[in-house]
Amino acid sequence: MRRGRTRMTRMRTAGWTALILGALLFSCGQTTGESQESGSAAPAEAVSAQPAPAPPSTPRGGQAPAQILFTNARVFDGFGPDLIEGANVLVEGNVITQVSTAPIDAPGAFVVDASGKTMTPGLIDMHSHIVFMTPEGTNSYQDEWDGPGGGAMAAQAVRDDYLMKGVTTIRDIAGNSRGIARASQRGLLISPRIYTAGAVLSHTGGHGDWGDRNDLEVSDYGAQIQHSMIVDSRQDVIEASRRNYRNGAHFTKIMAGGGVASRFDPLDILGATREEMEAAVEIATDYGTYVAIHAYHDKSYQRALDAGVRSFEHGFLVSEDIVKRMAAKGEQVAWSFQCYMSINSFGDYDSMPDFFTHEQKLKGVAVGKGARKAAEMMRRHAVFTVGGSDMFGPGLQEILKQDITCNVKAGYTPAEALKHWTGNAGKVLKWSGPLDPYPTYALGRISPDSYADILLWDGNPLEDIDLILDEDKLLLIMKDGIAYKNTLVEADSIMYRPAKRPLTRSQIPY
Repeated sequence: MRRGRTRMTRMRTAGWTALILGALLFSCGQTTGESQESGSAAPAEAVSAQPAPAPPSTPRGGQAPAQILFTNARVFDGFGPDLIEGANVLVEGNVITQVSTAPIDAPGAFVVDASGKTMTPGLIDMHSHIVFMTPEGTNSYQDEWDGPGGGAMAAQAVRDDYLMKGVTTIRDIAGNSRGIARASQRGLLISPRIYTAGAVLSHTGGHGDWGDRNDLEVSDYGAQIQHSMIVDSRQDVIEASRRNYRNGAHFTKIMAGGGVASRFDPLDILGATREEMEAAVEIATDYGTYVAIHAYHDKSYQRALDAGVRSFEHGFLVSEDIVKRMAAKGEQVAWSFQCYMSINSFGDYDSMPDFFTHEQKLKGVAVGKGARKAAEMMRRHAVFTVGGSDMFGPGLQEILKQDITCNVKAGYTPAEALKHWTGNAGKVLKWSGPLDPYPTYALGRISPDSYADILLWDGNPLEDIDLILDEDKLLLIMKDGIAYKNTLVEADSIMYRPAKRPLTRSQIPY
């Protein structure tokens, strides 16, 4: 990005506007200052022609923010089942200020003709584990990698496998990514926005206990660097929650039952006690945020619902009674669906990660059998749903968008699948309240008063969801008003920004 900005300064464009334009604008005959031309004889009624209630961020130097006007786009707004045809979208600085099917008066804007392209919000992965992008997954920190090594792999993954493929925000839901999230927020990393739970809270022998079998005390290096915190009492939970929030967590994740990718916890055990879960919720409520749980079956989900938990991960072994209870709560609770891992990876013994033990693979098979049934019940009862990949480590992180296409194979429509990864996800992120690291605007939607996290696709993913897997079809990746990928222009343009992922030595098969 720095090289592109240097080139733009040679164009003698003044001040901060030049820096913004060098990062995100487009050529192909388009010029600043052109008036927008309507593509139809009689413009349709405006979807919204009102500016955002809050003013866009003012760049350094006090100049007005740069304006970018996308015209004639087909827009998926993050919620609707249909595209908004012939829509015009005005970006000012880092915020969308107008969305309208009528012409937008922005005489100073740089105009981008999006005819024939589909615009969607940036994707939001609601279940990531970026500090486990190592070959050994959750076993990484026992004897192979230290914190800096895992952090380096995380930084590369969030750039190459998330942001540069259209994932502009992630919810990191176990592992100490607090520092990485803070670096991203301060603009020190090329990465998505990161909401982090920090250390996951786990009981001894639970899904977050990654120590060795004969440990007599908590000596796991991963726990020592706070990828997890072992809690075995109400007081432990209170202290761990407050420590997590003090150090930068945005919400709490607690293990409420057994898991697949862990050694000491059968799927059908209960994890955190009712008292411990209530303590986590109490502290989260005191901080204005919420609690997410890891669990698979009725007893864990029931206990969590009674305690006031809001975000429910997995749940592939729950009954219809639990599904109905969740549905009755509307958008007060959310189900987080990890489709690919449960149906594709866990659906078959031989397809599971190589670092799984035999016992872990058997647990995965059980989860895979229940996942399709759970998805069918959740959809039929209209449970508020978000999507999260849970795909980490080599061989999975590179294909994480297959979690979205998997939603369609599991019975959801393409629009519903994208809503899980955009509009619905953006709503849940705002549950962090005063701990929200990005509080000014909305996320996951194309609407006024929303962060300018925008993707442009060559084609219509609502007709063919698989096109999102073709990186050549993703023409523009914009996060916070800055373009990180732009192939709308010719390769010899200074505006051209490909997003080809360079291979590491371990990925070259010779």
